[in-house]
Amino acid sequence: MKTDTYHYFSLPATDKAAIAELSHHYWPNVEDADENDLRYYLEQQIVVVMHDKNGQLAGSLKIPTTSVTLNDQRYQVSGLSEVMIAPQYLHKGFGTSLIMTAFALIQHDDADFSIFTCPPDLVPFYELGGWTTSPQTVLIGGSSSKPIKSDNIGTVSMLSCFTPVALDHQEQIANSTIALNVGPNVMW
Repeated sequence: MKTDTYHYFSLPATDKAAIAELSHHYWPNVEDADENDLRYYLEQQIVVVMHDKNGQLAGSLKIPTTSVTLNDQRYQVSGLSEVMIAPQYLHKGFGTSLIMTAFALIQHDDADFSIFTCPPDLVPFYELGGWTTSPQTVLIGGSSSKPIKSDNIGTVSMLSCFTPVALDHQEQIANSTIALNVGPNVMW
């Protein structure tokens, strides 16, 4: 397996098409978003792609990044989004490898902490990657006119703090409601 990272807008067209196809497999009823409506959000994303020995997409994920202010402290925050493994590679360790790669990228980037949501049954999987469950944390995606609150959609927040300031405020972060400011119909 070969893993590559790209900024969203430099993603090769073949990978972009393969990711869109895989996304439709996982979320068949979700329409593709207009890139123009989400340009700022997409500009802040790193895409990690994993290819098999034949160059076919085996899996991918996105690492969105933003800054947030909690109790007058500004933080640089990264998360995971759209973690997908091609069906023929499920339960073979590729997903774990992919999220561990993402964890290392986030940890060594400028992020103070990493946070995202997942379905409750995937908590053990993401714990393998380095995150811990943070059930009191509420993430707000979407837009100010149509917010999407994580506690309203049945997901659990996952958290990992990296920098001294985030580690010093980990309990406060874990008990916060965090607006991600990502754009219409998008939940980090």
